[in-house]
Amino acid sequence: MNMLVNNENGTIELKDFSTQLYRKMPLDQLKQTDFYKEKYHNMWDVKTGYFWYYFKSIEVEDYQLSFSLCFLGDQLHSIQMNTWESTDAKDWNEWTEEKEMQVFYRNNKFLTLVLGIPPTRKKKTPYPSCTFIFPWGSIWSVYDPRSASSFMGISYEEKK
Repeated sequence: MNMLVNNENGTIELKDFSTQLYRKMPLDQLKQTDFYKEKYHNMWDVKTGYFWYYFKSIEVEDYQLSFSLCFLGDQLHSIQMNTWESTDAKDWNEWTEEKEMQVFYRNNKFLTLVLGIPPTRKKKTPYPSCTFIFPWGSIWSVYDPRSASSFMGISYEEKK
């Protein structure tokens, strides 16, 4: 297993890169990691204090997995991830809702595998989602028809 999620605190360990991603991780610390040095793709400044850092995919348990890290100022705020296969739609001409739902189911299967537990709750409305709830936050997978995409992520609870 080259990616471990610590169910106690939400830290992600990327073993192949000797990198840990964790709540409020400082940006300059991320930039010193092998993961950043080898897989950084680009950055988007949302102009609201949030910055998204995008990374090329890595292999985890025979899945191609890509990360998008959201920083609020210079601290890690949340994480989005996605699995990818060559059969996935590459553009709108190839896209179908059925194909996108396959991505959603694949993401759910991936999370269940790496977390080693079943989802805490599954919902069909207002859109299909699958959530794993922890004391520190949640890990989720969703199909969002508004953006016609499926993705998963880690949201950290704000500590009072």
